[in-house]
This record gives sequence, structure tokens and C-alpha cells, in this order.
Amino acid sequence: MIFCSLLNPAVDLCLKFDHFEMGDTLLDLPSRTIPAGKGINVARVIKALGEEVCVAALMPHNDTRRFKSFLSNLGIEPLFMEIPGSARINVSLTEKRSSCVSHLNCSAEPLPVRIQEEFVQFVSGYVKSDDVWCFSGSIPPGFDADIYARMVNICHSKKARALVDTRGNALKIGLRARPLIIKPNISELEEFFEEPVQGVHHMALKGKRFIDMGISYVFISLGADGVIALHKNDCLLCSPPLVKAVNTVGCGDALVAGVLVALERNFSFPELCRMAVACGASNAMHEQPGVVTRDEIWHLMEDVQINAV
Repeated sequence: MIFCSLLNPAVDLCLKFDHFEMGDTLLDLPSRTIPAGKGINVARVIKALGEEVCVAALMPHNDTRRFKSFLSNLGIEPLFMEIPGSARINVSLTEKRSSCVSHLNCSAEPLPVRIQEEFVQFVSGYVKSDDVWCFSGSIPPGFDADIYARMVNICHSKKARALVDTRGNALKIGLRARPLIIKPNISELEEFFEEPVQGVHHMALKGKRFIDMGISYVFISLGADGVIALHKNDCLLCSPPLVKAVNTVGCGDALVAGVLVALERNFSFPELCRMAVACGASNAMHEQPGVVTRDEIWHLMEDVQINAV
């Protein structure tokens, strides 16, 4: 079973308009609200690829029904620890004329450390041998930065596998627990090493540092340029096929999903990379994050270019 954590859920409000100037009043805008979060994006792609997946979430009570219904309709198992309050709101603004998309991400209300302790114990009760846990996304205000490291250690103690995809101190501390897989992007790589990282070979050398730390799989996301993937003695530059991108939000989450599914299916490392990059490319072809199709992915896998670094 694959589990995706969701510590900081949000409701995405998506608005579209022809043109907007500061101070304007726009009426009767088409809008869409959907439950959101990196864990949900990852889980949607995993389910689309045909694997069973569960979202283990810290869920504000006022939004429990909305999120549970959304996930259940997708065939994703919801596993919620309820807390008081409501989920934060994120806003996406799309100006049709310029095709410009702006994102306003709001913060949640700070939570007491007591809730953090309860959630760690909640997760611990569901970790089993050979399961895979994806710990991704931001952590709620009020939580300690070691939250992911603690849950990775629980996975180690129960012989489960763990992936960490986050940023800042949560990533720095999380890496000390040596998760099986990490997926930093370039800015997170530079933040971790506290220096500019330029060029494929420089990135590969930094990725090798993580391998030397005891992390088995390292995927350095390059955005539209693909990913640098490291495992054991392999270091591969994986370039995606050209696609007509509609929305690149969630492409990294789709890549993570492809990694986890390919790992579950015991793919070879190059084929694992092909699936991961194809998932990211398929996500870019759709308006909503976490939306892919299996046919697209199998087709796109054939066009992923892989070269040794």
C-alpha cells in the first residue's frame, strides 16, 4: 500500500477572467473550488496508474466532509485525524488574454505541538512492513521542523519505505533520518548547501552527496528540463518529451507518484525514471494538478531521453 501524508491541506479557489487591473471590480466570474495539497496531487496520479493509495491527513473538522467525498469519488482511501477549524484557502488567478497564472497561497492558523504529537502517534499506528509512505508538502505553523524526520524514523523501525519532498528546515532535518527517496528542486538544493548550484555536473555532484549520506534514490527536479536521477552508481539526466503545457503546477508531485508506482512494480532504475518523467509531462498537459492518463504516460515514456552524467 502507498500512503501520502497531508499535514497542511488547503481549498483551492480558481478564478478566470479576461483582464484585470488593480482596483477593478469583476462580476460573475467562473470559479472552481477543489480540495488541494501535495499529498492529494501525488495520490491522484498513483490511483490513475492503477495502484491502491491512501491519504493520511491532518484534517480541519469543517472541511472533513468535502475532502472525504472528493477522495472517495476518486477511489482514494481517506484516513483523517480531525482537528478543529477550517482548511486554509489558496487562490489561483488566470488571465485569459495573457495566459498568465498567479498563485496566492495562504497560511493556516498555528497549531499546538500537542496536535503534532497526536498526529505522529496516529501515523505510527498505520505504518506496516513494506508499505511506502510519501511525506510531502509544507508543515503547519506551530509544528516542529523535525516532524518528517520523526515519521521517517517510524518507517525505519517498522521496515516501511519513505520518501520526503519538502523544503527549508523540514527538508534539512528530514534528510538526517535518511529516507529512501528525496526529490529536491534546484532552489531547495541551493538552500540546503547554502551556495549557488549551476550546471548539470555540479547538480550531480551535490546529488552524490545525498547518496553518500545513505539516501538510496535522489531525484533533482529541473522543471521543464526534466530530472537528474541518482541511485547507487547510476547518475542519469532524464529529459521529458515536448508537450503542449497547459499548467505546470503539480508536475513535481506527478513525478513523485511515478517514482513510487515504479518502485512498487520493481521497475529497473532507467524505466523507473522514464515513468516518473512521463508522469510529470502528462500532468503538464492538464489544467488541474494531479491529473494524468495512463495512455498518455505509456506513450510519453517512449520519448523520455536518458543519458548518463
